[in-house]
Amino acid sequence: MVFIAATFALLCLARVPAVLGHARVSSPPIRQPGNNFLQTCGQSSFNSVKGDPTGHIEEQEPVNAGCDLTLCRGMPFSDQPASNVQTVKPSQAMAMNIDCTVPHGGPANVSLVDTTVGGNSGAILGGFLATFDDFCPTTGPAPASQTNLQYTLPNAATIGNKCQQAGDCVVQLFWATPDFSQNYYYCVDVVMAAAAPPPPPATTAVVNPPTVAAPPATIARPPTTAPASVPTPAGVNMGAPIAAAPSAPVKMVTSAAAANAPAATNGTVFNAANANAGRRRARILWF
Repeated sequence: MVFIAATFALLCLARVPAVLGHARVSSPPIRQPGNNFLQTCGQSSFNSVKGDPTGHIEEQEPVNAGCDLTLCRGMPFSDQPASNVQTVKPSQAMAMNIDCTVPHGGPANVSLVDTTVGGNSGAILGGFLATFDDFCPTTGPAPASQTNLQYTLPNAATIGNKCQQAGDCVVQLFWATPDFSQNYYYCVDVVMAAAAPPPPPATTAVVNPPTVAAPPATIARPPTTAPASVPTPAGVNMGAPIAAAPSAPVKMVTSAAAANAPAATNGTVFNAANANAGRRRARILWF
């Protein structure tokens, strides 16, 4: 009986991976195996991941056809609880907490992966978000930049309309041994927050033109008052105007004697008699 119990214990230990964990992602939560994973990848792969959630994909073989080990170790989104999905936005700063339980060094990188395209491994959006030449090194304690791994998601222009549905995208940490004989994949499900509606168009203030004062109203001229008529004195006819009497023509009459009298010359002395005689000889008569 003791022999049988010891044999059973040894068989159970044989199924436990020799090393439980190499690098453990303590937060955010990573994908876990479930019934859909069991159906897709098979019992052997399921037991391997269930026994060591941080193991490398090489220990999961053999697997069923259609099991994509290089995408989240083959674990589908359909097995994940909704509470594990991280709601994020483009250009958001994020962190991943890592425990280097079994350091062995090697290259590593972090990327945002679109799981809906790209074949067995998905498609990286926007390049690597963080890279390391020697992750969880064997030369000493892991630096803080690896145990508290900081990165920033791609911007909105890079992401576009992707990652809008839970399960479409993951943040994936990939790590390999120096000779790539062991490869590790850790996936965090993310979904982009619904985009805020675009702001309303800016309202342009309408500047009313300055008010121009209306021209002054036309001042009506007072009516012209005819001069008062002057009463006509009695006995005066104010009908037709009185025509002025024509002036009588002036006639100059000279006597023959005056006409024949010799003209006076300089130095001639006229006496009163001569003057009177001359006035008689030449008279101007006015009629």
